[in-house]
Amino acid sequence: MPSAKVAMVTGASRGIGKAIALDLARHGFDIVPTARSLSASVVAWGGTLEETAERARGYGRRALPLAMDLLEQDQIQRGFARALDEFGHIDVLVTSATNIDFSPTGTYLNSFVDTDWEALERHARVNVISAMLLNHLAIRHMVGRKTGIVMNVTQNAAWLTAPDLPLPGRGICGMAIPVTRGVTDRLAPALKREIGAHGVTILTFDPGMTLSNDDSRFADTALAGYRPDLAHSVLVPARAATYIATSHNPAAFNGEFVIALDVVRKFGLLTETEVFPDWKLGVQDVDNIPTLWN
Repeated sequence: MPSAKVAMVTGASRGIGKAIALDLARHGFDIVPTARSLSASVVAWGGTLEETAERARGYGRRALPLAMDLLEQDQIQRGFARALDEFGHIDVLVTSATNIDFSPTGTYLNSFVDTDWEALERHARVNVISAMLLNHLAIRHMVGRKTGIVMNVTQNAAWLTAPDLPLPGRGICGMAIPVTRGVTDRLAPALKREIGAHGVTILTFDPGMTLSNDDSRFADTALAGYRPDLAHSVLVPARAATYIATSHNPAAFNGEFVIALDVVRKFGLLTETEVFPDWKLGVQDVDNIPTLWN
């Protein structure tokens, strides 16, 4: 009997990464959820890898939660090697983790000149260097196996071209977010020709404005333009990622900038009520929707 497919998902202790990891587990994937919060949260918000892993095991799947600080390249390399030792292969990589720095001189809300250099460097190391390293490790492995899917989650920076934009902290985020995502967004179009012939698919995955955190963060994120009343459910990126990961023809997405909401609507994966539930009810759980195969 062939072994189950395996998905490694970064930033899987909470939010979009957790929802993607759990929906993949519901659809037969063993998972390797990674983040910094293994058994206790290292930030002000709840959620741990152990909680994600325990949910996956409840679906009858294997789970290997790995504490992984994306600032530490040796942790990334050791973590990927451990996942291969445990499962023998990685079929899907989702780089969902991001740097969120609300500190007084951090990258989230400050102008460029008011942001510490150390904060800018950390942001680039988390969003760019770690993503490139994970892509390098995964794609080398996948090319050798002639199969695999890499989804690099983005934060859409297209709005930077709009006229009359506000300043950071007054309705928009700091420049580190669009600049670093602008780099990682280029991985898919740059690599598609190299790896497509080897049966490997790479894409940029845009989750859109997503209700993926509780209201304890609304005050800060609102200063960067976040609108919970306009955000769609976390089920949207979760279900879109699962659809791609289980697709009979993932190569159709190779090199593409994939918008989760477009995938969900094009293929009828969720109802509009599931896409836009009452935001006051909080973050939606993947168990609230049937699997693709029901």
